[in-house]
Amino acid sequence: MSNAPALPRWRLAVLIAILLIASVPAKADDPDAVPALQMRSPEAYTSLKRFPQNLGGNFLALFSKKNFVPLLIGGAASGVISPFDEKIRDGWGLKEDAYTIGRVGSVMGGPYVVIPAVAGLLIGGHYSKNDRFRSFTYSLAQASVIKEGLVQGLKFAVGRTRPDGSDNRSFPSGHAANSFMIATVLQRYYGKTAGIIGYSAAAFIAVSRARQNKHWASDLTAGATLGYIVGSSVCRRTGISIRVRKVTMFPAIDLKQRRFGLSFSTDPD
Repeated sequence: MSNAPALPRWRLAVLIAILLIASVPAKADDPDAVPALQMRSPEAYTSLKRFPQNLGGNFLALFSKKNFVPLLIGGAASGVISPFDEKIRDGWGLKEDAYTIGRVGSVMGGPYVVIPAVAGLLIGGHYSKNDRFRSFTYSLAQASVIKEGLVQGLKFAVGRTRPDGSDNRSFPSGHAANSFMIATVLQRYYGKTAGIIGYSAAAFIAVSRARQNKHWASDLTAGATLGYIVGSSVCRRTGISIRVRKVTMFPAIDLKQRRFGLSFSTDPD
């Protein structure tokens, strides 16, 4: 018999979340309705004074139909994996390097590192003249607060026992949620290369927690899904405070001077 406890309450919570998101009507004042939001000052979305107010708006942004597909995919993946949690753990095994890798991952994705780092970036971004960095640090801070509230709420509600039996706060993985949230925000603001680095680090952190016998595999997929949804939702709302511009290159020909060259122009993305 499997020692991995079932997740009936978790499955019910995912179903409720999917139904809530699917039932949200498209409104002009929806957090994802960018044209309406663009009418307000961009600074309003990165103001420290408005941090609590923006926190509420970004939380509501979670209930967007854009999150239906990732929630459905992540929920389905966790549901499919959960019956095989014990087999996956036994297959990976606790090898000699497991605790070393686990400790590295625990430190990298742990709250004692993430919280001070995010707080420091938020303060630095507040005084920065770089709009992209300012918005990035603000999105990171907002997403961190929302993610932590959701993770702790789910841990308390589900009460799943960890593989090592140390406590009943296994589901979902906070480390996976942390790391995938950060990777998502990085990718949204700084592109594919930053995303590849971020998601690679996030995957390492998630796997390290399993190798340390602190999480079941389905805990990790659930945490990763939560981190991605929170990160992308906050970025969609806060990220409109900047304007990404594309650089277009095209040939320029001067027949009179018999010259040929290249011209560049920038357009809103």
